[in-house]
Amino acid sequence: MESLKILTYLPHYIHTYGIGYAAHSLSLGMNDENVVSDMFSIHSEMANQSPHVKQAINSKITYKLTAKFIGNQWVTRYTENKFRRLVKQYDVAYLWPGCSLETYRYLKAIGKKIIIENINCHQGISKKILDTEAKSLGLRNIHLITDESIADEDQKLMLADYVFSPSPQVTMSLLEMNVPKNKIVESSYGLDESDLFEISHNNSKSQDSFKAIFVGSVIPRKGIHLLLDYWTAAKVKGQLKVIGKVDESAQSIVDLYKDDPSIEFISFTNDLTSHYRSADLFMMPSLEEGSPLVTYLAAGAGLPCLVSPMAGDGVVRDNVDGYVVPPHDKEAWIEALQKLARSNELRLEFSKSVRSHAEHFLWPVVARRRIDELRNRLGIM
Repeated sequence: MESLKILTYLPHYIHTYGIGYAAHSLSLGMNDENVVSDMFSIHSEMANQSPHVKQAINSKITYKLTAKFIGNQWVTRYTENKFRRLVKQYDVAYLWPGCSLETYRYLKAIGKKIIIENINCHQGISKKILDTEAKSLGLRNIHLITDESIADEDQKLMLADYVFSPSPQVTMSLLEMNVPKNKIVESSYGLDESDLFEISHNNSKSQDSFKAIFVGSVIPRKGIHLLLDYWTAAKVKGQLKVIGKVDESAQSIVDLYKDDPSIEFISFTNDLTSHYRSADLFMMPSLEEGSPLVTYLAAGAGLPCLVSPMAGDGVVRDNVDGYVVPPHDKEAWIEALQKLARSNELRLEFSKSVRSHAEHFLWPVVARRRIDELRNRLGIM
């Protein structure tokens, strides 16, 4: 079997959570006896775990001092220059968001295969969705997408050989923006084995103790205005926990509900385990996403899911693991929420199903599917 060398590039500081952790897990998970897959970033909190993790700045203290006194732009340029030198030793450049268009062109010029990770829908589609929602809410500045950033994405997609799409919704957005179907490699994100809970933690509760959770940035893009409206309109007995930092664009929305005793707003925390364990339902009516990592965590916790297609498509199976409902279908959201709140039996049925399905998305399993498909696309046997 032919060998293959892949260098994953995410020009960020990599934490032990979030999209950096996803890139780390997928990159390292693609290693086998015929594949060398390394991860390169500004700095990684997981660098000591594997020789396959490479950094532009090895010391965390040096990184912080450099970023503070010289600036993040200098750090990014320095990292990208190191990446250009390092990538010459590899066959494939696997690029996550943040890489410059100039580096894409450089990679093409030196004959490297370019794989892109599209962590969200194409910005051209995202902008349409969010502009429409902003108008209906009478809000401004709910996103940072510009015509220039859309054009930049289009050019990068043209230069790429393949693009990983983490969800059917992302795939549809790419096709709508005229990305050739044969460039798109459909996949998913995932979770760790440690994120798999026993179902006994979240079943057989009384209706009065019913708890639903939302986890993520509290922003219009994730449908926070819809979630709060549907929860209050459903009038279920129980509590909704909204876990995440409230963005300025959503503050006026949140202020309308801050005195509701059935809703608790909790600042973002890296330790979500206790919240997932105590919950009965995961809710997310997102308007635009890629494939939210919090949905995978909910599945691993055995939580029935009430989500929009953007928040759950490709992970949550409708009427099997919960309900997948269009974000603006208020009547359907209220009906589904009320049904789930009053039926322990239904929640337990969905809980068993989604917990079993979660094992399909363990990081090593997802990484293996990705590398097998990539080998097939590249014609490497």
